[in-house]
Amino acid sequence: MNRRIFRVLLTVGALLISTSALAHHGRASIFDTKKETTLKGTVTELVWSNPHVQIGIEVIDAKAKGTRRKWFLEMSSTSIMSTRGWTRKSLKVGDTVTVTFHPGLRGALTGDLLKVVFADGRQLST
Repeated sequence: MNRRIFRVLLTVGALLISTSALAHHGRASIFDTKKETTLKGTVTELVWSNPHVQIGIEVIDAKAKGTRRKWFLEMSSTSIMSTRGWTRKSLKVGDTVTVTFHPGLRGALTGDLLKVVFADGRQLST
């Protein structure tokens, strides 16, 4: 009987561990890591929260006759970004920045942020 209970507990434990491991996605399944895109735009928001810090950037698309497009760019967690020099005040709504990122797959207006360059030349990397 004890052996049977042990097996059940072991199976349940393995299932719980594998479920949490699958919950986190790999970047390559969402972003085209072989491509880099650089755009200039205006910061519309900074979401400083876990599991990923995100920024919104509004860009005027020259190819689409000046259409405004809003991109959402993802970074790592708040703790990782803090070790890289970022704070919740690093970007302000209205800042004009140039961003470089791995674009989202299938044409989504998302990306995995690589760096931000401010109008004065300062840079923040992820």
